[in-house]
Formats: sequence, C-alpha cells, structure tokens
Amino acid sequence: MNVFIAHAQILRKEPPKERGRSGLMVLKVGKNKKTTEALIQSVNQIIVRIPGHLSDRAAKLEVNSYIEIFGHVGGIVRRSHLSGEQHLGAELVANNIQAAAPVLEGNVEKHLFNRFIAIGLLRGVKSPEKEGPPSTAYLQIGPDRPDLGRSFQHTGVIGLAAYGRVVDRLAKYEAGMPLHVEGRVTGLLRKIPKPGAEGGFEESLEVGLVMDRVSPTAMVAERMLTPFQPPKPAAEQAPSAPETEQASEEAKAPPATATTEQQN
Repeated sequence: MNVFIAHAQILRKEPPKERGRSGLMVLKVGKNKKTTEALIQSVNQIIVRIPGHLSDRAAKLEVNSYIEIFGHVGGIVRRSHLSGEQHLGAELVANNIQAAAPVLEGNVEKHLFNRFIAIGLLRGVKSPEKEGPPSTAYLQIGPDRPDLGRSFQHTGVIGLAAYGRVVDRLAKYEAGMPLHVEGRVTGLLRKIPKPGAEGGFEESLEVGLVMDRVSPTAMVAERMLTPFQPPKPAAEQAPSAPETEQASEEAKAPPATATTEQQN
C-alpha cells in the first residue's frame, strides 16, 4: 500500500495527447528555493501524472490555482539508449483532484505541503561513496516485474533518500523486512547537456522521495507476493471497471517527466 497527498498550486498543465491517455501537472508544494548551477538540485515542485478519467476535471482547474490531490507512487526504470545503463525512478499518479480555496490571509505558499506513506519489503540500502549525499533505501511496493528491455517500464521497487537518524534505524533491519515508511515528495531538477549545442542544456524535473520515518510492520499487500501478470491482449480484455482501465493505461503510459530547454 502507498499513498501521497498534497495541498499544492498548479504551475503548469499538459493535457493528454489523445483522448483517454494521461496528462501531466507540475505542482508547487512549498516556497521557492534558491537556484544553483548544480547538475541536480531539490526543488519544491513535483510532477504528477493525471489519468484519462480525471482529464475533464483537470481541464477545469486554472494554472496558479490551488488544489487538493491524492494518489499513489509507482516505480519506473529508464534505460539509456547509448549505454544501456538503467536508472531507477518514481512517478506520482493522481487518484483524485479537486479545487482548494485559501481560508487564511497572508502567505499561502508557506502552508503548501505533501506527504507519502508506503508499506513494503526492504530490498537493501546503498550508502553514498562520499559524505554529503543521502543513503538510498530500496523498498518493494509492488510485485516483481520482468525486465522487458524497454527504454521505459514500470517496476515494483522505489528508491528513497534517507538522512541521519533514519539511516541509523535502517541499519537495524535486514533485507526482506516489511516496513512502514513516511516522508515527503520533492522535485529533482536535473540539468542535461544538449548534444551539439554549445553552452545549452535541458532541465528535466523528476520525482524524489525523502524518508522521514521508518518502522517495522507485520504485513504487506498480498499482490506483492504473487508473480506479476502482464496485461492481456486487447482482444482478450473486457474493460468495464475503472480499475481495469487504469491498469491498462499504466502499462502504456509514458514516464512522468517535464523537460524544458534553456540556453546559457
């Protein structure tokens, strides 16, 4: 089980390219941070995939307006076209969204927030090679999925950044331990050099998960212990329930990332 919630401000919307497919929203979830020249930095912006069944509702919400949103976290794997190297990431998928109205005068921005809760199996902890960066805990929150060799595919594992006392607590747990974790979602803004463009780069906004609390638990979702069943061919499906439609869309959804081009 996992869920995230947020009070946020809409910064940008991307409608679905086709009817029934997913759109995207970039949301502000805290005060602006000072920008740096670092190739990767944390920002108070998150990107959320908006499934097709929420497209009409999302279209009615204006940019710069405030919203309440909740949904779930999913693991994704990207594979480099050049090196074949894999990169584990995460995406946020909305389950519901609605307009929110400020009821306090003053700076609403400092009251924006988000939280996530996840229950899963600890798969391991990776310590940084040098001081400064956080440790990374790998948590299985869904069934194992086979590697299909694609440039993008979903996975049942997510990586969570851990600092300080949380790292000390993780050291007490062995791989396979069922854990209950809580934390916050942040944006990871990556600067990627553009081939053939001197001094130019692209900025890619990705999802980052920061663990604030962790404790052992007694159970996990049964589906994590059963082999993953790939979606059936369209001819064999009988899509009637919204859950079936969502599962089908997830299987073909593109990665939830926002990319902008900049030039020094």
